[in-house]
Amino acid sequence: MTHRFAPTAALFVLAAFSTSVPAQTVLQTDALEQDQAQFQDDTQLAEAPGRAGRISLVQGKVDIGGDIGAESSPAQLNWPITSRNLISTARGARTELRIGSTAIRLDGDSSLEVTELDDDSLRLRLHYGSVSVRVMNVDVVPEFELRTAQATVRLTQPGRLRVDAERERDTSLVSVLDGEAQVDGAGASLTVRGGRSAQVRDEDVRTLQAQRDNFDDWSLTRDQALVAAQSSRHIGTEMTGYEELDRYGSWSTSSDYGSLWTPQVAADWTPYRDGSWTFIAPWGWTWVDNAPWGYAPFHYGRWVQVRDRWAWAPGRLERRPVWSPALVGWVGGSNWNVGFQSRNLAAHGWYPLSPHDRYVPGYRLSGERLRRLNDWRQTTRREQQQPGRHNGLTVVPRDQFGGRGPVIVPRAPRPNRPEQLVAGTPGSAPPPPLVARPGWNRDRRDLLERANGERPGLDRMQFEQQARERGEQERLTRERNNGERLARERMAGQERALREQGERERMGREFDNRNQMDRMRFQVERNDRERFGRERMREQAERVQRQPVMSTNAPVFARPDSRPDSRPDSRPEARPDRRPESQPDRRPEPAAMLNAPQRPAAPPQMVAPPAPRPQPSAPAQRNNDQRANTDARGVSRVER
Repeated sequence: MTHRFAPTAALFVLAAFSTSVPAQTVLQTDALEQDQAQFQDDTQLAEAPGRAGRISLVQGKVDIGGDIGAESSPAQLNWPITSRNLISTARGARTELRIGSTAIRLDGDSSLEVTELDDDSLRLRLHYGSVSVRVMNVDVVPEFELRTAQATVRLTQPGRLRVDAERERDTSLVSVLDGEAQVDGAGASLTVRGGRSAQVRDEDVRTLQAQRDNFDDWSLTRDQALVAAQSSRHIGTEMTGYEELDRYGSWSTSSDYGSLWTPQVAADWTPYRDGSWTFIAPWGWTWVDNAPWGYAPFHYGRWVQVRDRWAWAPGRLERRPVWSPALVGWVGGSNWNVGFQSRNLAAHGWYPLSPHDRYVPGYRLSGERLRRLNDWRQTTRREQQQPGRHNGLTVVPRDQFGGRGPVIVPRAPRPNRPEQLVAGTPGSAPPPPLVARPGWNRDRRDLLERANGERPGLDRMQFEQQARERGEQERLTRERNNGERLARERMAGQERALREQGERERMGREFDNRNQMDRMRFQVERNDRERFGRERMREQAERVQRQPVMSTNAPVFARPDSRPDSRPDSRPEARPDRRPESQPDRRPEPAAMLNAPQRPAAPPQMVAPPAPRPQPSAPAQRNNDQRANTDARGVSRVER
């Protein structure tokens, strides 16, 4: 009996085992869907930023990655730039990033990280190489910051600057070509004006004359070439991609839509068909157009048809418009089948939104920003469309959005009769791909791909176990690497803090020494001034003592007059105040007399009276009545 029921039992075991494999596959698929839903919930926790940049030029080999250590891919024109993007250039390559009116250019053999880019800040980190930055809007100046390993650069006014990092070992060079910047590094902070450079090392800062080379000349040529006067009047300068519109289209004004821009394209051209869809967190599926001007018209404003041609309506003029990954409406899904070649497939479709269509984002957005995106004038009767029909509808198979790479629309299969397409029920954007995040459920996808092969169930179970073990091992490795990285960063921070503290102490000691030397020098100068004053006073006193004393207390005696009253005195009148010309005037100066010490007055001196004049002799009686007389000089003369 045992042998008779043995084959039946074996059949039951095999049937149960064969049904377990599809059940495991279904469970894995459900787990993937749950992870995708969880990923969507995680991306919606924080509000997505309303500002993004773009790659406006690629020359040579340029790579862009989502984060340090993550997988990078070749940079593509019009690729959106957001926080935690890492852009690297090979030797001899160059690239340009545009964020509104701000231009960021990277030279060859360089690596630049966008550490933070949102509505209120623009922060960059240059790991190595050379970068040129031009900021022309005064509102962006307080938002800008650039860091290197040795310095932090902030602008104080609009201008152009260049930063070189690690061109010399442990050295950063900040050159201000126009404007003014503040450079912090090596424990010092200095202001660098146009035409000057600051060379910053770990413990040294020097100022030099700014030098220009071919990279600076190339950057200046790009600035002069990208001048869009008409576009800046219609949409301003803070709408990223405005600088390309004047060269590839024309502007006009409509009474219904305001400003309109018409591209120079073929008559049967349709928006959102010549490009690709790529998944970029936190927004989701993002459109990347192939046209050199294809950035602003696909991330701002709406598209309208005027005289059977497509035109772009940017909407109201704003200081800083809100950025969107793609202003389209989605239709279809798993319940909408479309004929592709010889069979019907589930399809997804999209169409450009017109001013009367409402934009529904697939990410978290505030009510104020959503109102700004949908703030349009009332539509006219000519804009109304037939129910179920949308102008510019593009349809691709649904499985195009489940691959590893971007959805390249020109290569995707097209419906058999696109002119007869009628959109199904309006839906949402396609779900994120299985590799939406670096390394995210990669093992699960490999598991499903191999589970669908022709391998025995036992091998499949072993592979599942190995995949789980490998995933756990990778998780532990990532945690260990993160812990080591955090430990290194913590140690580096502590060393930097100690170095800064030592630098502050050294600067404090130097400051105290300088103050002490200044006090000593001031005291020496004060002593010298006092000694010089005392010597001068002593010299003045000695000079006053050497001068003769003029006495005015001597008595005055009257000189007797021996002549008769009847005879006048023939001598000249004596002038007592007249001095001989040969004797100099030795009277002391008034200042000297005031400064000289007072001495007691000398006793009055007796002055001898002058000698008496000789008296005239008595007249002699001679013959012939002659009389002898003597004149005043003692000369005798005879009078008859």
